[in-house]
Amino acid sequence: MGSNKSPVDELVDGIDAIGSIIDENLPQLKSRIEEITTSQLSNAVNINDIRESLKELHEVNNALEKTAATLDLRMEEILSAVGNLAFRLDQVQKMVLEISEKAGLGTGDNELVDTVKMLEDRLKRLESRRTASGPGKIGFD
Repeated sequence: MGSNKSPVDELVDGIDAIGSIIDENLPQLKSRIEEITTSQLSNAVNINDIRESLKELHEVNNALEKTAATLDLRMEEILSAVGNLAFRLDQVQKMVLEISEKAGLGTGDNELVDTVKMLEDRLKRLESRRTASGPGKIGFD
C-alpha cells in the first residue's frame, strides 16, 4: 500500500522536479536576460544614431535641392544672356551691312565681314550645342 502515491503526492513531486529544473537553469536564464537587455540597449543606441544620420541626410538633401534650383536659375540667366548676345551680334551685322551699303563700298571691309561671319558661325554652333546637349548645358569653344 505504501508504494502507491496519492495524486497530491505525485503533484508535489512534479512541482519539486520543476523547481529543481528551474533552479538548475536559473543562472543561464538570468545571464541570457542580461544579454538581451544589453543587446536591446545597444540596438536603441544604433537606432538613435541612424535617426541622427537620417536627419543629417535630409538636411543635406534639402541644401542640394536649393543649390540645384539656384543653378537652374543661373543657367537660365546665362542662356538669356547668350540669346541677348546673339540678338546684339545680329544687329551689329545688320548695321555693318547698312553702313557699307551707304558708303558705297559694296561688301565693305572684307576683314570686318569675315569677323562678323566667324562670330555668327560660332554663335550658331553654341546654339546648336545648347539644343543638342539638353537643358542646362552650354558648350563653349
